[in-house]
Amino acid sequence: MRAPIGQRIRKRRHELRQSQAALAQAVGISASYLNLIEHNKRSIGGALLHRIAEALALDGRALAGTEEARLIAELGEVFADTAMIGLDLGQDDARDVVATSPVAARAILALYRALQAARVRSDMIGERLGEESFLAEASNQMLALITTVRSYAEILEDYGDLTEGERNRFIGTLVGESERLATSAGDMFEFLGGRGRRRPRPSPREEIEDFISDRANHFPGIEAAAEATFAGPDAPPSLEALAARLADRHGIVLHRVAAADVRPRGERYEPAERTFLVSDGLARRSIRFRLARLLGRIEQAELLEAISAGGGMSSPEAAGRLRRALASYFAAALLMPYGAFARATRDTRHDIARLGAQFDCSFEQVCHRIATLRRPGDEGIPIHFLRTDIAGNISKRFSGSGLRLPRYGNACPRWVIHEAFTAPGRIATQVAALPDGERYLFIARAEVPVERFGQCHAVMVGASLREAARFAYADGLDLGAPAIATPVGITCRQCPHDACASRAAERIDLPGPRPATGDDRTRAAR
Repeated sequence: MRAPIGQRIRKRRHELRQSQAALAQAVGISASYLNLIEHNKRSIGGALLHRIAEALALDGRALAGTEEARLIAELGEVFADTAMIGLDLGQDDARDVVATSPVAARAILALYRALQAARVRSDMIGERLGEESFLAEASNQMLALITTVRSYAEILEDYGDLTEGERNRFIGTLVGESERLATSAGDMFEFLGGRGRRRPRPSPREEIEDFISDRANHFPGIEAAAEATFAGPDAPPSLEALAARLADRHGIVLHRVAAADVRPRGERYEPAERTFLVSDGLARRSIRFRLARLLGRIEQAELLEAISAGGGMSSPEAAGRLRRALASYFAAALLMPYGAFARATRDTRHDIARLGAQFDCSFEQVCHRIATLRRPGDEGIPIHFLRTDIAGNISKRFSGSGLRLPRYGNACPRWVIHEAFTAPGRIATQVAALPDGERYLFIARAEVPVERFGQCHAVMVGASLREAARFAYADGLDLGAPAIATPVGITCRQCPHDACASRAAERIDLPGPRPATGDDRTRAAR
C-alpha cells in the first residue's frame, strides 16, 4: 500500500497558498491531471515527481513517502500475525497509524521485533529441553556438586585431627569440585542469557535495507565518483586496468591463492602487506567486481563514511556493513556506468543475459544495477529485487515497483523464485496476479557458486505488468489473457487463496472486504 502522495501535494500547495492551475503550469501538466494526482487517482514518479517536489520546495524522498510506504506495508504484515487475532486491524488501520503518528508505528514494529525474538528463543529453549533435557541434567549436576562441596567442607571443619596430607587432599578435591560447579553454573547462565538483555533492534541487514529503500536505492554522489574514477563515464575498466590502478596508486598487489586460504568470502585484504588475496577458483568477472569494490573502499573512503554516518546505524557492525554495501554500489556503478548501462537496458529491453555479457557482470549484479536506475531525467523502470536461499530465507530485498515484499517471513511459495532452484542457471519467468488485482512480471534465476563461499541462492527482479513490453522476457506471452497469470499472495498469513496447495501457514482474516480470488469465482460458478 503506497503512501498518499496526492494528499501531501495538496497539503503543501495549500500551505504555499498556490492554486492548482499555478502549480500545474509550473510543472508542465494540466490542472485536471494535477487534480487527479491530488486525489490519488494517478500515480506519479520520476521526472514529474521531481518537478513537483522542486515547485513545492520539498525533498523528493519526503514527497514520495518511501519511508511511510514501508511502514504501512510492514504494519500490515504485523497486523496479520496470529498475535493480532480478534483485534480487527487491517491495512486501513496501518495507514491511519502511520499518518497520525509515525513514531507510534515504529514503536509497534519494535515491539513486534521483540515478540519475534522471544518466539525464536522460546522455540530454541523448548527444543533444547525436549531433545537434550539440558536444564534438568544441569540442575542435577549442580545439586550433586553442591552436596559434594558441602560434605568436604564439613569434614574440614569437624575433624581437626587430619594429617597435613589428608587435609591437602580434601582441599584439592574441594577446589576441583568448586571449579566444576562454577563451570556448570556458567553453562546454565549462558543458556538462559537472553533474559535481561536490551530490547531487540532491527538487524544490521534490516537497517541497511531501510536506509537503501528510503533513498530509492540511488546514490548520486557515488554515481558521480564512479564516473570520475577512470577516463570517461562510459568506459568500464577491465580487470587488468583495476589491478594496475591498485598497484600503481596504492601499492596493492593482487594474488590468486588456494580457496582454503581465503574462506569464507573468497577474498582477503591485507593492508599491512599491501596485498589482496582472491581464490584461484573465482571467475574473472567475480575478481573484477571485487577489485572495483576494494578500489571504492580505498579511494572513496571519506565519501562512503559520510553517507554511512547519515544513516544513523545503531551499531559499529551495522555501520561497517553499510559501508561495504555502499562500496559494492560503487563497484557496480564503475563497471556498469550509468549512461551506458541505462541506454543498454533500453536497447536490449532489459535482457539480463545480454547485459551481463556486454558489461562482463553476473546475473545478480546486473539485476541489482537495473534497480538503481533512478537518476532524474534518465530514470529506468521501477523495479523490485529479491534474493533468497534455497530454504526461502530472504537475504536482500528492494521494491520500487509497488510490489510489497515480506519482511517478517518467507515470500509466497508460488513465486517463481522458488521454482528457479529446480533448474539452476536457467532464467524463469512468471506473470503473477496479486489478490488486489495488481499483476507483475517476475524474472528469476538460481545460482550455484563454483566454490562454497556462500549458499546456493536465487535472484528475482520484475516490474508492474504495465511495463512488461519493455522486457525481452515478455516476448511470446499473451499478457492480456487472464489465464496466463499465476494467482499468488505475499505471505500465507495474509493470502486469501484458500484452496492453495502450497500454503505453509493458516490465513488470518482481516477486517474489511476480501479481494475476489480465483477460488471465490470457482465457488460462485458452482
